Amino acid sequence: MGMGIEIGELFIILAGILLVFDFALLSKATAKDKRKLEYAFYTSAIACALVVASYLSLTWAFVSDNFSLSEVYAYSSSGLAIWYKLGDPWIGASGSMLFLTFLFTIVYFMYRFREPESETGDEKGSTFRITLYKTTDAFLIFFILLVLLHSPFEHFPMSMSMQTVLTEGAGLNPLLQTFWVLIHPPVVFLGYTFVFFAFALTLTGMIAGGLEERERRTLKRSLYAAWLFLALGIALGGWWSYEVLGWGGYWSWDPVETASLLPWLALTAYFHLSPKSSRDENMAGEFTLLLTFLAIIFGTALTRGGLLESVHAFGRSPVGPALMLFAAAILFFFFYLCRKAKKPIYTFDVDSSSLSSVSLVIAYWSLIFLMIICFLGDAVPIIGGLFSENPMTTSPEFYNKWCFPFTLAFVAALAGCNASAYIELKKYLGLIFAVLCVGVVLAWLGQPTPNPLANFGLPLILVAGFTIAYNFARVLRRSAKKSSTRLWGKTIVHFAIILILIGVFVSSTTETESGFIFAKPNSTIEALGMEIELKDFTISTSTGSVYSAQHRFVLPEHSALKMDVSIKDAGDVHQRAMWTKYYANHGAVSEPLIISTLTGDIYIYMQSTKSSSDSLLYALMGQKIQPETFIVSVKRIPLIGFIWTGILLLGLGMAVLLVGELVNTGEINRRVHRR
Repeated sequence: MGMGIEIGELFIILAGILLVFDFALLSKATAKDKRKLEYAFYTSAIACALVVASYLSLTWAFVSDNFSLSEVYAYSSSGLAIWYKLGDPWIGASGSMLFLTFLFTIVYFMYRFREPESETGDEKGSTFRITLYKTTDAFLIFFILLVLLHSPFEHFPMSMSMQTVLTEGAGLNPLLQTFWVLIHPPVVFLGYTFVFFAFALTLTGMIAGGLEERERRTLKRSLYAAWLFLALGIALGGWWSYEVLGWGGYWSWDPVETASLLPWLALTAYFHLSPKSSRDENMAGEFTLLLTFLAIIFGTALTRGGLLESVHAFGRSPVGPALMLFAAAILFFFFYLCRKAKKPIYTFDVDSSSLSSVSLVIAYWSLIFLMIICFLGDAVPIIGGLFSENPMTTSPEFYNKWCFPFTLAFVAALAGCNASAYIELKKYLGLIFAVLCVGVVLAWLGQPTPNPLANFGLPLILVAGFTIAYNFARVLRRSAKKSSTRLWGKTIVHFAIILILIGVFVSSTTETESGFIFAKPNSTIEALGMEIELKDFTISTSTGSVYSAQHRFVLPEHSALKMDVSIKDAGDVHQRAMWTKYYANHGAVSEPLIISTLTGDIYIYMQSTKSSSDSLLYALMGQKIQPETFIVSVKRIPLIGFIWTGILLLGLGMAVLLVGELVNTGEINRRVHRR
């Protein structure tokens, strides 16, 4: 019973010890010490293999239903589908840290073992890579300590009934039993991993006095990959919330949601640094990547350490404080290196007569200020909680109010970047002033939305979209054969942001809601101009079972109420079904019914009354009793398709930029090889 725990934990402990040994060997080695480098090579290879083995050991524990492990008991059951069991290691609180360590190990492996140090003849390059390996070893050792601090291989306390625990688990949270749980966390963690590796490269460059051209290309590829995966992670999380959680929206400014924006905003700001902000003159690029790295550490501490209450967060654990101490150590080390390099963090080297130069500076700082606002929205309640027993929260109104001006500033900067080739700065400022005057008039008229801020901002967003499209058509017409993947990728990304903002401004301010409607089976209700015909309930229980700690015996995992509905809307008829379920260990969960149309979505959500709750409880015990009443909520969300279309285009544009960078790097490497 204990071998699974002992083996998995032993693997990760041995990996940590070997990485410490690898760090020590590299610290004493020079580029000419071929024997030491060879020993370090094999030491790190075994360490990486042990991390992989530890992760596979945890995966096997889930697949084989080893409920003696607390992690397996809390997130699985014998009847859970095999694909969820394979994904369980990255779903749980402690298992997810092991998964992140596993991914970082794979990236480290792919970089280090493509060219063993004992075989390279480039002394300067070897010295740089030795420093990089030491930096990466230090990161991995810390991550391994985090895994052990809240180990996924922990047993239950001996006081519990181990015989019962061994036969069944508590089951996976129903909100996690979705296709998206198999994609969203790995995508997010891949984004984190590429940022970690890029920041290790950055620190190494600061220690070594700069990056060689080869490492600069590797850094750029890593950052493009991180940018893509972070964006996809946020998008997948937004759709998951919209489709599964029943919030009726893609965003709610939940603390973990907000934290997920921080690294993406910082990395987007990095890509909008002015070319004049050279690495040889200041540390703006390095500092922005530091912010990206610290934002990930903060978000991980928030989620895995339970620093704030959130539907996404796990309970409190020592992982949170440990991550914050790590962030503080990295921050101090970074500023030590900055002081040693004797370079300023940032210099406002802007050409005030150049629209392009001014636009880039505005874009960069508007994104940085958006990041600061989002960080404060999460950090202030954490700090306040240290001095008050009553938990503090940050309202959505705070974010909407303070993010609005910087969002418009960023939109104006996007327009300026695209218009800089054919319009002067003074004329552009006049255009922006005229557009804002139109916004003032629309805000005063209360059109086209009920929200004055949205009405004020929409003209600027539309003009920015036109500017992006016009500039792309203009450049493409002049040099169609020479158009680069960078031009295509950049244009698609910019246009995608405009589409997303149009969707956000319109859908969030024009949605209508029916409120609670008390309904009965076999009846017809009217809501928001629709006629909804309700049928009888179909009552069922799941085939899988779970152990209920509350009742101290095994029960069906859930009971369910299904209702077929017919929705008549402006001549269209939609035949669908609504569901609500009661899980023995997690309570009631309703799945929203979403009907997508060209003009927007119809969003129907069923909520429980005492009658329907009792019916679900009786069904769990084997009795089928029809509910007498239940509650229905209906929403209309106009133009939300703009958001999903924009997100798809955003991912496409980022993928084009990444592929272009990979192709360009491959061509450069081939040229160097031929020489």
